[in-house]
Amino acid sequence: MITRLAITALLITIAAPRPRFRLAAVGPVRLASGFVALAPSPSPFGLAATKDGRVAYDLDITVHNLPAASSLGAFTTYHAWLATPNLETVRHLGLVANDTALRASADWNKFTVVITAETATVGSHWRGPTVLVGRSPSSLMQSFAGHPFYNTGMPPD
Repeated sequence: MITRLAITALLITIAAPRPRFRLAAVGPVRLASGFVALAPSPSPFGLAATKDGRVAYDLDITVHNLPAASSLGAFTTYHAWLATPNLETVRHLGLVANDTALRASADWNKFTVVITAETATVGSHWRGPTVLVGRSPSSLMQSFAGHPFYNTGMPPD
């Protein structure tokens, strides 16, 4: 029998806002904006993971106020991309349009979401101008111990 406490916990889980991060405008589209909402991917085991043990997330990517892609040049659509923080590995996520959520997935701990204007054909990496960029919350958590700003200038022992 389902208890009142179980029902309350379920309602809180459903109604709780999903963590999200902002997509910031870059380049010529300063009025554009967006958000990426994060949620653990569903799994019968409680936490979805890849075969090699990485946690899988569902992403809902929503953009607002993007002008027509053609206003930026010979482009027809906007596309979302997932990249590692150093941009070495890139995945195409799909087409994005104003005020319509794109459901995608990520299985990297730290990642960057990039929105670009593209021609009708896209390859394995973006070619058009970047219009929105956002970094996963975990990308902001890193050690700055080796950063030159914190280097005292003392030679190593």
